[in-house]
Amino acid sequence: MKVLLFDADGVVLKKMRYFSERFAQEYNIPPEEIVHFFKNEFRLCQQNKADLKEELSKYLPTWKWDKDADDFLDYWFTSDAILDEAVLEEIKKFRSQGFTCYLATDQEKYRAHYLLERLDLKNKLDGGFFSCDLGFQKSQPEFFEQVIEKLGVQPTDILYWDDDPQNVEVAKALGIDARLYTGIEDLGNI
Repeated sequence: MKVLLFDADGVVLKKMRYFSERFAQEYNIPPEEIVHFFKNEFRLCQQNKADLKEELSKYLPTWKWDKDADDFLDYWFTSDAILDEAVLEEIKKFRSQGFTCYLATDQEKYRAHYLLERLDLKNKLDGGFFSCDLGFQKSQPEFFEQVIEKLGVQPTDILYWDDDPQNVEVAKALGIDARLYTGIEDLGNI
């Protein structure tokens, strides 16, 4: 095992209630109006096929948001990204033992930048693999095929944790030691 991959939301970041649910409740918007965006345009943004700010601008007026897309992203990202310090401590230990540690996550470019820069994950990990850079999401084998190629290692040299069983199965099918993350104790068995 040379490389450790960690999902962002639900592993490196504490599991939160979906932003769409919280926002719908806070602004008294029918949840289906917001869920539609996240199941459609947002996925295109995660694959860098659309720009999140441009797509949000089409929705924000009907979502009762009277500021611009930048303000909305600031509200969203700052309220929806809490680092799991216990996981970061484990990552620090792994790195001190010679493992390289990366994020492997479905993100669009603005949140990817927020995670690396504002949350300083660029200094807490060795890098990140983001769906917006790879053009594929973790539910697609191409995501992991590109990760393997970019790392220049064999799939069996990678250990990967994710809280989504579908992503775990996709990675396993390519020969990666992929494990379902249910809590910090899952990181203790490498």
